[in-house]
Amino acid sequence: MNIHTLRISEPRSEMSTAVAIAQDLERRERVRVHNKRLARQSLATKLRVGAGTVENLVRGRVKRIDAAVRDRLQALLIRELETEIVRLSHELQVARQCGNHLASDQIGEVEAHLEAARMMLSGVTR
Repeated sequence: MNIHTLRISEPRSEMSTAVAIAQDLERRERVRVHNKRLARQSLATKLRVGAGTVENLVRGRVKRIDAAVRDRLQALLIRELETEIVRLSHELQVARQCGNHLASDQIGEVEAHLEAARMMLSGVTR
């Protein structure tokens, strides 16, 4: 597939993708703030939509999604994944500098998370 190829996608598929992205972003935000309401409000602010819109999207209670909101969802997910890759790369670098052995469980776990983030990012950007 080249850059000039039109890609026709089903609206339902796009909607389920947007719902999955919104759920993932909400989960990531909940880890940071430890409160579902605050996580949704923070996500709404980042997406420049109302908190009710985020709640409806996360619960799959929308019939259609505005293209601008969909694009902001994808951009936010990409930023989150890129940030996670940088953080994990730094953790791995620090662990290696501290003299930890590459066979260490923690280093293996960081490498696994780093690879998962890279895989997710490559899937999102295609």
